[in-house]
Amino acid sequence: KYFGFDLEETMSFGDGGNDINMLRHVAIGVAMGNASERVKQAAGYVTTSVDNDVVMNALKHFNII
Repeated sequence: KYFGFDLEETMSFGDGGNDINMLRHVAIGVAMGNASERVKQAAGYVTTSVDNDVVMNALKHFNII
């Protein structure tokens, strides 16, 4: 709300246990392919490993770019 965004307009990326809450509380939570199973389960989408253009691949998947 501070920046004027609704949660429905948010996306986050994570690969560690400390990212789980963030991934669960955004509209689109994206886990890296190399993330643990717990992180992948918290995300709505799992992209490629961190070495393979993860952000670009996820943005293409959701037709953002």
